[in-house]
Amino acid sequence: MTYRRLVSVVAVGFALSARSAWAQGNPTEAANQPSTEPVTQKGEAPITEGEAPPASVQNEPTAEAPDGEAPDGEVSEEDKLVEDAEMGGSPVELPGRTYYFVGGRYRLIVVPKFIVGLFGDGGKTVSVQSGGAEFGIRKDGFEYNFGAWLAAYSMDPTTFKAKSDGEDAWELVESKIKILYLTADFMWTHDFSPEFGLNYGMGAGLGLVFGPLIRNQAYRAADGSYQECTGPDNPPDADYCGGDNDHYNDYEEPSWADGGSKPVVFPWLAVQTGFRYKPHRNFVARLDAGFGLSGFFIGVGGDYGL
Repeated sequence: MTYRRLVSVVAVGFALSARSAWAQGNPTEAANQPSTEPVTQKGEAPITEGEAPPASVQNEPTAEAPDGEAPDGEVSEEDKLVEDAEMGGSPVELPGRTYYFVGGRYRLIVVPKFIVGLFGDGGKTVSVQSGGAEFGIRKDGFEYNFGAWLAAYSMDPTTFKAKSDGEDAWELVESKIKILYLTADFMWTHDFSPEFGLNYGMGAGLGLVFGPLIRNQAYRAADGSYQECTGPDNPPDADYCGGDNDHYNDYEEPSWADGGSKPVVFPWLAVQTGFRYKPHRNFVARLDAGFGLSGFFIGVGGDYGL
């Protein structure tokens, strides 16, 4: 090597050493230097030119979640809705799920005089107090509501006779009848919101009749009112207090089973509507109204969601 070439090599080496030292003292400049090393995963060998990347690099998943699913570690809106409806207090009822309720009801039944008039002359409008327990099964906006409830058909002594009987056949009839109803209501709900809905449907069932029906022959007093006869021809009157039956001294009418006219069972059949209010998963309130064989009714119900 000649002296001139030796000087050139030493000069180039000194220049490179100086540039490297300057770059180490200036991180920005070092970061801007292009890297000639291939990018690889930790623990993998460098990728040489012309060689395909490893399978782990080719198949590495992206951070984006599939359509309709929440990213890892997050809960989707649908899952939040389900969790809140099942574990929280949300009133939302999910499609395809069955819900159970248990509670009670009260109904005021009004038997109008015109219904009583279908069976004879006389009578009056009767208000019937009723109430009892209920159990509901609900799915997709349709509900079966089974009830066991007691109705008191109480009536003070009231004039009554069969349509075919004469004027002398008037009696004073007093009812202490009670009916234990076993019924089922079948209701659809039109929802305005998860809390409010309009119910509509029908109810059907049978009632077990018990309690006395008291009959007494009556006569017409001077003031026009009807009074009880104390016995045949007592008080003596040619037109009243006859001896054709023994309806005196609080005669109790036998049931059908004993040859009388008092029913043993009575049907419940009604069309109904009303409003449903569910402010919480575990509570439902209803306002019911309808019309059936017993007359008109209006009532309320309250159930606990199981």
